[in-house]
Amino acid sequence: MRKRLFACMALGAALVAVSVTGCGGSSTDDPRERFGELTTINGKTPAGTLAPLVDVKPMLDTLTADGDRLLVTRGVRKAGTRVGIHVHQWGGHTCVLSGEITDFVEGREPSKYPAGTCYYMPPDTPMSAANLGTEDAVLIDTFTLPVDGNPITILEPGYPGGPGTTTAP
Repeated sequence: MRKRLFACMALGAALVAVSVTGCGGSSTDDPRERFGELTTINGKTPAGTLAPLVDVKPMLDTLTADGDRLLVTRGVRKAGTRVGIHVHQWGGHTCVLSGEITDFVEGREPSKYPAGTCYYMPPDTPMSAANLGTEDAVLIDTFTLPVDGNPITILEPGYPGGPGTTTAP
């Protein structure tokens, strides 16, 4: 295990693009195979124009004492936009530094999170987050995942990194 962990560490930043079947991953299950393509949450298309986060900057990308990857990023969700429907295979959380985010989660009513609040993103649950306000929202996303794990799997066609595209989100 230790040799495999060190081999994975040597891959460095390239790990973002590695599939979940490689170094140390806890799951070989592909969310796209389980969920397929999704265009609705709770039977409705979430509000907002599809667009990736902008000005995304890694704040921390390291290994924990348990050998997991801890990834913290800062990004801006432009007013009127939303992320494509997606899942976080290992969950995560988002803190809203400014603006407001509406979180659409399968099986739950949409929830609003203003500046100064955080929300949990449960694992393997289809969701989308939108900035339905007029002010850009600054966000910090935190994920703990296997070294070779992807923090997000896009399930919505037409979104970068989603089904039928080759560009990462």
